[in-house]
Amino acid sequence: MSKQHNQNNLLMHLSILFAILLTLFPWPDTMAMFQPHWAALMIAYWSLYAANTRVMFVAFAYGLILDVLMGSLLGKHGMSLVALSFLVNKSAKKLRMTSFWQLLMMVLVWLFNDIVIRAVIDWISYRYQPKWYDLLPLLTAALVWPWLKYLMDRIQTTMRNS
Repeated sequence: MSKQHNQNNLLMHLSILFAILLTLFPWPDTMAMFQPHWAALMIAYWSLYAANTRVMFVAFAYGLILDVLMGSLLGKHGMSLVALSFLVNKSAKKLRMTSFWQLLMMVLVWLFNDIVIRAVIDWISYRYQPKWYDLLPLLTAALVWPWLKYLMDRIQTTMRNS
């Protein structure tokens, strides 16, 4: 394997672990409603730019870790992140060529799908009734995604050039 491939692997794992740490970080109640699903944002980024299906396996593994750390039903996050990774990977070649706004809208659709999958799992497992404010993290994700994408692109460019 090339040095570049190893650096990308390391960056992918470190960024997803950092996203999990952000998820576990204690937020005030007023801000917790708006907290985006950080791991889903990172999985979406890496599924879009890694250009292989290996990210689905990574998504499932980190989803299981997230389930254990959050005390949720085992496989809930794993399943939603794999579905997210599959959908992103399926259309990644086309979406890399689209405009910023089209990509942002697609990311929001994928994150909405992630929320729906987790809500259905919660409804089946313990009859959770989704509330309207369960969609508030989409607003924050719309604000965070451009900065996250910019930061990750800059880090990858810097690593490639060094």
